[in-house]
Amino acid sequence: MLFEENRESLGKIATLYYLGELSQDEIAEMYGISRFKVSRILKKCREYHIIEFHINNKPEYYRKLETQLCEWMKIDAAVIVASGSTLNESKTNVGRAAARYLGESLKDGMTVGLDWGTTLQAMVREYNYPGQCKDCLFVQISGSVASQSTVSTDYVDGHDLVRNLAAKAGASWSLFPAPYIVKDRLLCTMLLEEPAIRKHIDLFDKIDTAIFGIGSSVSQNLSAFYRIFLSPEEWEQLLTYDSAGEVFSNRLTMEGTVIETFLTGRVLTIGLAQLKRIPNVVVLGAGADKALSLIAAAKGGFFNRMIIDEVTALSILHHFETTG
Repeated sequence: MLFEENRESLGKIATLYYLGELSQDEIAEMYGISRFKVSRILKKCREYHIIEFHINNKPEYYRKLETQLCEWMKIDAAVIVASGSTLNESKTNVGRAAARYLGESLKDGMTVGLDWGTTLQAMVREYNYPGQCKDCLFVQISGSVASQSTVSTDYVDGHDLVRNLAAKAGASWSLFPAPYIVKDRLLCTMLLEEPAIRKHIDLFDKIDTAIFGIGSSVSQNLSAFYRIFLSPEEWEQLLTYDSAGEVFSNRLTMEGTVIETFLTGRVLTIGLAQLKRIPNVVVLGAGADKALSLIAAAKGGFFNRMIIDEVTALSILHHFETTG
């Protein structure tokens, strides 16, 4: 009988696997499909909320993990939240915790630097502390990726994130009037001398708290936004770099040293030296592929506080436990 993939058949396979404890090979044979297809269906079951996981860890468990991470990574603070059934749910959980942290720590007169990305997008969406600060300024610390006409409709670019969050908090904002990546170093240097851009960048030295999302340590998981700016040949070259991860498109060794790449000097974003001078730098991350990036960035001294999900935390701890 020909297998028909629909919500009912997905539910049956989920039941057999999670409740019936059949192996993926056994289910594949039962339905006349490949083991790979069974694995893909089980992933869809999580995405469609046919199955949902809830692990009841106690607060003491998270506090213990947070203490270990701070000691091993030599940072000031760590917040760990529960991982979701999907990566997007994990990002939402991290974003919610980041929104709570920002809302509770925001003080009158503060200047807050914001990057862009899906986890920060979740933070802005979850922020619910309206109009509680006076004379606060939100500053976009990376150039924009693209107009909405060239990206998916559910994507929110950096300038929109800054404006939306500032509006919620009752703050003012300053936008980075430039693209994120340009074609060569000369153009980047010229743009940095433009009065409007220079005036904006000067605000970076006044930032009290900066919040950004960490890049993946797995080349295949690099953000698709690179394809907007890079040629097919450059994209393929980017995938060949052997590094622990990235911070603001700077590739890092495991010890946190910046690796020279063809993108060096072509990215309009906050400089890593400027980042280190900010008193409070908060990094957000969800997923196992962010672990090595976080370790490398911590060793490089690029942040002092992180908000991550449990999967990321356990992946970091596993690295330390196995490498010493």
